[in-house]
Amino acid sequence: MVECNCGVPFGLTVVGPVFFEVFLPPGLHPVPGEEHSVGTIPVGLGGVLNSASVAAGLGVPVTLLHPAGDGVIDAAVAATTARLGIRTLTWPSRSDPFVSLVFSDQGDRGFLSASDLGCLPACPAIPPATWVHVGGLIEARAFPARVAEVRAAGARVAVSGCWAPDLLATLAREAGRPWDLLVLNRKEAELAAGVGATPLDFTGAATDVVITNGPEGANAWVDGRAFHVPAVPTRVVDATGAGDALMGGLLAGRLFGMEPEAAVRLGVEVASRVLTIHGGVVLDRGLLAGL
Repeated sequence: MVECNCGVPFGLTVVGPVFFEVFLPPGLHPVPGEEHSVGTIPVGLGGVLNSASVAAGLGVPVTLLHPAGDGVIDAAVAATTARLGIRTLTWPSRSDPFVSLVFSDQGDRGFLSASDLGCLPACPAIPPATWVHVGGLIEARAFPARVAEVRAAGARVAVSGCWAPDLLATLAREAGRPWDLLVLNRKEAELAAGVGATPLDFTGAATDVVITNGPEGANAWVDGRAFHVPAVPTRVVDATGAGDALMGGLLAGRLFGMEPEAAVRLGVEVASRVLTIHGGVVLDRGLLAGL
């Protein structure tokens, strides 16, 4: 396997839960005892598989480390990662450990999730790579020693935000830069640091910070420089997974040697394409053609 100049294998390791997602049709709440039929109810996989599938689709060698049991959804995850050519490692959880009902419209989405969070602290040693992406703040706080361990081995660590108000409330006061890259959306950033939050509010947590803001694009502080990348106009089908897609594209760009602004722009362009499908897993690599 090719190694980068830091001595770790070239590529990306992604760590965290893979969700099974059911996209509920808006406005339908059947009365108990009745049944209503619709044309389709989209379902899919999400969580860390979103960014993993994007990076793999862009040509990055990807290892996915995630909790799994022996349920039907666990089997679907295994089949999907094999189809996508993603190397997969697991640690024990209950069967079908992460499931979300997604309430989505063109502007935003909400989730009703069942999660086996108790399994997270048992995360095993993380396979080193040029970059390691930890799927959310919950995971980064659940196994910080594992994150520090792989970073000490030479990997750079990227962490995504998540809707965890108690963790977000302390994020702007983080010190010591335990991560190399932090990506938040505007709602997460403003809960953490107030209205008008900027990437500089979070440089105690990570050396580089990106804040996404939907149709307004992304604001970034990367390699000691602030810049803005505008959004790519697109027809939005579903916003689920767009932030993960941006992360996957950004990390792919950095792995392939792009300058910071070009790498963030790649992430924004990937996100604009993922907005045209339900969920964030790229099963058809044609979606990324031309990038």
